[in-house]
Amino acid sequence: MEIVGLFFLELLTLFLLSRALQKKISLFFYTLSGSIKVTVYLLAILFLPGTVIHEVAHYLMARLLFVTTGAMVLIPKLDGQSVKLGSVSIARTDPFRRLLIGLAPFLVGTIIIIFLLFLTEKNGLWQTPLAIILILYALFEVGNTMFSSKKDLEGALFMGVFLIIVCGVLYLLGVTPSFHQLQNLLNDNIIHIFYQGVLYLLIPLGLDLALIFVLSISLTLLRRG
Repeated sequence: MEIVGLFFLELLTLFLLSRALQKKISLFFYTLSGSIKVTVYLLAILFLPGTVIHEVAHYLMARLLFVTTGAMVLIPKLDGQSVKLGSVSIARTDPFRRLLIGLAPFLVGTIIIIFLLFLTEKNGLWQTPLAIILILYALFEVGNTMFSSKKDLEGALFMGVFLIIVCGVLYLLGVTPSFHQLQNLLNDNIIHIFYQGVLYLLIPLGLDLALIFVLSISLTLLRRG
């Protein structure tokens, strides 16, 4: 169970680092250009592949759940104090399907990262410089665009309250699975997958940390100059 908790802790850390990195990149572009509009379009170009994956994940999940979809937009725009890099129109639906649609980029992104690094290790691609560059770029794109926005998580509050009520009812009825029972649900194969996931996630985490460090130094030098 500890390895499962560590896996999700790393995902949470990646989420926080991705937000911090996007802010650093935005500030770096703005410092260079002095224009909010230029900064927005540079961000759009930089994160375009990841944005496409993000919006396509929303679209495919909606279609899979028989929810009507509209136009997909990949033109960036300012949304309050943040930049909205893309969007896809989704018809109103029940909170459960809305939450699944909102979480789709996160689920797809996690799978892509784990699968990509698995293939990289299996085929020994770390020994090829060009492959390393492409893999790190893919990790950068997916790892920093896969997290859901506030809009994406509209059904989260309802589902959270619903789950709390269900757990409360089960507790009152005496249905309380023990830690040992939960641990038995995780066989060796599942534990191994989570273990590999924990190791693989260290790479995008390290990449984001390195980029934040480099950008921080670059911004300091630009301001002094």
